[in-house]
Amino acid sequence: MRNVDTKAFKKAMIDANCDSYAKLAEKTNIDNITLSNICNGKQKPSYDTIVKLADALSMTYDEIGEIFFCRELA
Repeated sequence: MRNVDTKAFKKAMIDANCDSYAKLAEKTNIDNITLSNICNGKQKPSYDTIVKLADALSMTYDEIGEIFFCRELA
């Protein structure tokens, strides 16, 4: 579907003390499978999902948007 900056996303998870999708799912109330699909580029995150992720990871919408929408990966 599209490239996701998985390194930046995993760093943001670690910085927010979420070392697994299960912990992030608990923090965001987003299904574990949905998180996995989003992070692997198989599913596009909804606006509500972006808001929840940004909040849980203490990121701005611009920062989280760069992970899922803006960065071109080598």
